[in-house]
Amino acid sequence: MNIPSQSSNPTASSLAAAGCSCLALALSFYGLARFDLPITKYVRSVTIHLPWDQLTVPWMAFTSDMGDWIGQGWRLASVSLFLLAMGWIFEKPIIKRVAIQTLIAHGIAALLANGMKHLIGRPRPKFVHAGDWQISMSWASGLDSFPSGHSTASFAIATVLAKRFPMWGPLCLAIAVFVGVSRVLRGSHFLTDVIGGAVLGILSGFVASASFTQWRTSLQEGLRYAAIAASSAFGVLWTLSHQIEDGITGVAYITLGVASLASGLWSRTGMWFTKERCSGLNKQQATASALLLVYGLAAMTTSPLVLSAVGFVCLATWFESCQRGPEPGESLVKRSVLWESAMMGTLLLALLILLDARGVLPFP
Repeated sequence: MNIPSQSSNPTASSLAAAGCSCLALALSFYGLARFDLPITKYVRSVTIHLPWDQLTVPWMAFTSDMGDWIGQGWRLASVSLFLLAMGWIFEKPIIKRVAIQTLIAHGIAALLANGMKHLIGRPRPKFVHAGDWQISMSWASGLDSFPSGHSTASFAIATVLAKRFPMWGPLCLAIAVFVGVSRVLRGSHFLTDVIGGAVLGILSGFVASASFTQWRTSLQEGLRYAAIAASSAFGVLWTLSHQIEDGITGVAYITLGVASLASGLWSRTGMWFTKERCSGLNKQQATASALLLVYGLAAMTTSPLVLSAVGFVCLATWFESCQRGPEPGESLVKRSVLWESAMMGTLLLALLILLDARGVLPFP
């Protein structure tokens, strides 16, 4: 069986992947911006104004306080310093390298976040009532909402740790998400401030964890993962706040989703029964089946905006896969069980949200 060769025009594939990632980010931000004011109004409705603002819902109050505590700059920097000390004491060069990369990521994130805060000059939620605001350079403390500094720094460090210690990656990223949610619940930032911070943090982490000569590749990869994060957040929020589209339109989206899911599952399960399941061809087949599954889930949201954003993410992933040569069969075998288990678990969770949790949020 012939193994597909690497793309003959990697520059074109790189540009196409980066372009699709940027389009996915733009569509996701456009959709997420619709949630800024409704979420802010809901948070205000469950907040009492004592000498300080206090949330009346216990889990929201805990998340607000704990996330603010975790996401403070000096505490995040102490993680890097702790890793540096452990690497030095136990003579572990890889840990020292990771510690330095997290410090660099934190520095890049801080420069980007603070520079954009004052360049954009977006007012904090407590100063916005109608949702209207204009971009204007400002050094005032209340006009520095976008992006969230806590979120930017948290995602920058979490991205480096997730890349270097993949087994701990989900936990690191979950903590960063926790910090981001806390900033919205605390009333300090809009949702798009947090997502913007997450995007900058992911980009900072990818750039810091790669050599300087590979900055283009790391930036492209960071853009794709940032697009995945933004479109996923948009899809989940849309599903949790909207019912299934009525009429023929809804039926068409559900039909498309079911067909894509069935095709992806058929392709994915079938390839494990072939004799060449570790070949480069099956690597391409695995990528295609995964993209079909993701696209099917997006279609079942019945939102054209979600479907478009996720569609561009799928295209970016496909173009990026075309640049890589086939992986060794041994590498695929080692990862197959864990990867397939995680994928099927994520698929079941997504289906559960799509079928049982539609419209549970108290705002559209």
